[in-house]
Amino acid sequence: MVLLRQGPWIEDGQTPPGQECSNGSLILFAAVSWRAFFCTRMKLLTVKTVRFAQVVEKAGAPEVYTLWQKPAQDRHLQSLIKNHRLMTVQKSDSGAEFGFVGFKERKGASYLEFPKSLKRFENKRIIGIKWDLVKSS
Repeated sequence: MVLLRQGPWIEDGQTPPGQECSNGSLILFAAVSWRAFFCTRMKLLTVKTVRFAQVVEKAGAPEVYTLWQKPAQDRHLQSLIKNHRLMTVQKSDSGAEFGFVGFKERKGASYLEFPKSLKRFENKRIIGIKWDLVKSS
């Protein structure tokens, strides 16, 4: 039988007190690391969602907003952001599209301009994007 242990070997098989990298400190490190990883994952899972059709029902049919200049110089865009009338739509890692209220400049993102405020949907993930509910200009 071979006993595997971590830390310095001494005659009686015990780790000296206060020794760094003892089994206890490694277990604590692993538990803290796992808790940090798990808690950040749980935050993603606890975000409330709302269906795109419900957003359209409450805020009206949106139009696609195209960026023609830098966002800081676009006065209309800044007005939309301030009045909570802009939604950013992007793809998740799995390829499904989702949206959120506000502006986040990202590669491949689309922006939707709504006729009414989206403030009630802030901090929610908007799922089930149906492009047939978007007005064509």
